[in-house]
Amino acid sequence: MALREEKKLQTRQALMDAALTLMHEGAGFSGLSLREVSRQAGLVPTGFYRHFPDLDALGEELAVEACRQLRVVMRQVRKKAQGGAAITESVTALVEFIRHNPLYFEFLARERAGGPPKVRETIHTQMRQFVAELAEDLQQWPIYTDFTRDDLAMLADLVVNTVIHLALDLLALPYVEDDAEQVLRTTKQLRLIMLGAHAWKPEKGA
Repeated sequence: MALREEKKLQTRQALMDAALTLMHEGAGFSGLSLREVSRQAGLVPTGFYRHFPDLDALGEELAVEACRQLRVVMRQVRKKAQGGAAITESVTALVEFIRHNPLYFEFLARERAGGPPKVRETIHTQMRQFVAELAEDLQQWPIYTDFTRDDLAMLADLVVNTVIHLALDLLALPYVEDDAEQVLRTTKQLRLIMLGAHAWKPEKGA
C-alpha cells in the first residue's frame, strides 16, 4: 500500500510538473489541454482522472503548491530579517531560491490576474491566508507587539508584495550569475519597510 500511494503521489506530481513545463514553453494555463498535459506526464488521458477531476482542479493544486513554495522563501527571510546585514543575506537566499525554482513563481505571476476564475480565486485565497500567517508571526517580534491586527496585516502585505515584485523582475530577466542589482534594490525596499514600521504609531495611525 505504501508503494502504491508513493507511486500515486509521484504521478500526481508528474502531472503538475507537466503543466508547469507546458506553461513555461508558452501556453498560459487556459491554453492547456488535458490531453497534452497527460502526454507530457507520460500518461494516457484517462489516467489524468485518477488524480484530478478536471484541469481547474489541477490549477488549484498548483496554486496551493506555488504559495507553499513562497512560504518556504519567506520563512528564510523571516529567520534573519531583524538585522540590517541579515536582510541582505536573506534576500540573496531568496533570489537563489527563485532562480532555481522559477516555474511555480512564473505560474503565480501569470495566473493570479489572467487565469481561469477558480484558479485566480484559489491564488488570492492562498495569498490572503499567507499574509495573515505572516502577520501572526510578526506579532511575536517585540517591536510589533503593540501593533493592531490591521497594521500587522498591512505590514505583512507590504513584505509579501515586495517579494512578489522581486520574483516578477527575476522572471522577466535572463538568468545571470550576479543578481546584485535585484538584491540591492529589494534589500533597500525591505529596510525601508522595517524602518517605517519602527516609526509607525499604531494608536494614531501616523
